[in-house]
Amino acid sequence: MKKSTLAIMITATFLFGCNGNDGNDGNDGNDGNDGKNNELINNMPNIIPSLNFWQGKTGFTNITSTSRIILNTDDASTLDILKSTTKILNEDLAILNGFQLEVIENGGEGEKGDIIFNITGFTAPKHDPEAHDESYTITINGKVIITAPEVRGAAYASSTIKQMLIQDFNGKDSLSNGLIQDEPVVRIRGLMLDIGRRSTSVDFIKNHMKLMGYYKMSELQLHFNDNAIIWGNGGNPDIPIDGNGAGNWKEKEWVENTFSGFSVELKNTQALPELSKVSSIHNPKERIFVLTIEDIKELREMADGLGIELTAEIEAPAHAMSFTKVYPDMRHPNMRPDHLDLGSDKTFEVIKAVWDQLSPHFHNVHIGADEYAGMPSANQMDKEHLISKQMVNYMNTMNKYLKEKGHNEIRVWGNYGTLTYPHRADLDKDIVQQVWAGSFADTRKAYNDGFKLINLNDTWYTVPTGNAGYKDTIIPRDMYENWDLRVFSGGNVHGEDKSFTISSLDDPQFLGGFLANWNDLGWSDSWAYTDNDLHVRLRNAIKIGAQKMWNNKTDLPFEEFQNLAYTLGDSPSFNLGNPKDESNLATNKSAYSSDYRNIIYPLGGSPNGEKLLDVNFLGHAGAAIDGDTKSRWIAAKKSGPSAWLSVDLQTEQEVSRIEIDWGKGWASQYEIQVSNNGFDWTTATIVQGAGITNEEASFTQTKARFVRILGQEMGTDEPYQIHEIRIYK
Repeated sequence: MKKSTLAIMITATFLFGCNGNDGNDGNDGNDGNDGKNNELINNMPNIIPSLNFWQGKTGFTNITSTSRIILNTDDASTLDILKSTTKILNEDLAILNGFQLEVIENGGEGEKGDIIFNITGFTAPKHDPEAHDESYTITINGKVIITAPEVRGAAYASSTIKQMLIQDFNGKDSLSNGLIQDEPVVRIRGLMLDIGRRSTSVDFIKNHMKLMGYYKMSELQLHFNDNAIIWGNGGNPDIPIDGNGAGNWKEKEWVENTFSGFSVELKNTQALPELSKVSSIHNPKERIFVLTIEDIKELREMADGLGIELTAEIEAPAHAMSFTKVYPDMRHPNMRPDHLDLGSDKTFEVIKAVWDQLSPHFHNVHIGADEYAGMPSANQMDKEHLISKQMVNYMNTMNKYLKEKGHNEIRVWGNYGTLTYPHRADLDKDIVQQVWAGSFADTRKAYNDGFKLINLNDTWYTVPTGNAGYKDTIIPRDMYENWDLRVFSGGNVHGEDKSFTISSLDDPQFLGGFLANWNDLGWSDSWAYTDNDLHVRLRNAIKIGAQKMWNNKTDLPFEEFQNLAYTLGDSPSFNLGNPKDESNLATNKSAYSSDYRNIIYPLGGSPNGEKLLDVNFLGHAGAAIDGDTKSRWIAAKKSGPSAWLSVDLQTEQEVSRIEIDWGKGWASQYEIQVSNNGFDWTTATIVQGAGITNEEASFTQTKARFVRILGQEMGTDEPYQIHEIRIYK
């Protein structure tokens, strides 16, 4: 039915010896009259992450409005999670092709056109209770039969199906027949979001879990609490610096006026009647979002259905000013005000009470333990044996406490290098070291001493505003060609080489890797970046990281990978937020551009001295579809007249009209182009631009998923600037 329309997905070779013919009858199979099947065999579909095994067959299987989803499992709890998986699948199918398929529980083998999920069951071994079998098999040959030991494998299989369908450019309802066998090389393929210093709505998290699940990422870590960076005077010029370079934080008002955030709603207890004050105050108008336990339960249900585990991180005993503001007796008397006193019983009482409320709702827990005592070198810490002893005691105490609550892999930020003898040897060996900086972690020593490792190499951090010398956003080609999951952060520290590379991804001490988005200055009105700004920093990193962490391969040249990533989008039902204009098809979708000029002005720091409060001036493509007419996409000067901006509508839509709000750089002539795959473009119309707000261009109504503005002639010496694009039927 779709043989001619799936040419972009398949490559042709001839298949001989099919249909029971063993190929030994003396016929050459070329004339079509010898009983052999000379149809074209389907080549491996292009999927991110790429498939491990594909055996092509001939022909196609069609999903129709009468197809059904059949769930086969003997376990009731597994069935509940599987229903969450198929709920998300049905939501995406409704967007892809308009179908909402009937779901049948334990319906057996199914019929032609059905999608059948068979969960065979998996029990983690006693020596590794957190182990998973994430493999899956898909047989496509009239029916779609998905077989997996666990629901998470079935969820990844459904993502493969959706990625195949989205590349069927005539109906999104046909799949190439063949056999798929797939599984990842590492268990943990994670993303860490700092929502302590720049909180996000529950809908933002849900949509980015859809993006993660679509690309088979397995873990989302939520960094719930943090404060303005306190180093020296914490950037506050009103606080004098003492002779040792530390801030004089004795004045109470300086502490009270320093930002701190805790993005989960806590409840008071009888023993701690002020515990709820640790939480931030929910105020969406000011971009402050606080998750309720009900929100977290919803996230947990969706995460299970997507094959994602949720990890809660409570950062302590540093970065903990949200605690010390409420409970001053938790504050260390001789350290910065975001440091907890590890010799105080109140510290343990409060932190345990927080975990009592949060830990039951998460798959994994992370107790922080980062950057305490000013990130000392090993030699410096050696002078303060008490600090080392207290840090080890804190981690061991929380490790024991949370294991008693059913968690088996308690994580800390890699800090083995800052815990010196004689107490480092006392650290529980089952605490997992999540390594970000080799100088603090001493990764090789931690590995040799038997610790399990997770790699979060800070070389690939994204920190909007580029704080602390980190990248504002990753360069996709650089990450695709150079990021290696095996290589930990390292470098020369005090004349000692701290670099470390794991020899094998199969090593039982190596659990996997993480990407990280830190929001060091996200709390400040001086840096008013939007959800779209965060999304721009996440989407490329997730797609590239997912490919690398699934099978450690980069088979496609970068340009082909990037085109495929554009085509696949951010998942069919991805939506960045509540639309302000429902008729505008571009609202809350994704935008891409030839490039962009990254300009960031803090308050009072722009060339004209203007204050840019609550305005996004980051210049990227997403600024043109964020609903804010003050924000803007700015092309790089090097692109000249041929710079372009495209919008991914996620699915094919009828389009016939575009409105553009140009900035001071505008095109005197440009093309409006449309595409169904993101790289084959058709010109809808050529416009002589006027460089005005609300410039309107109409053209013959056509179906398109992608719409692109391609510049031809510049109307000014300034690079193109577009404040907003609106696309209509």
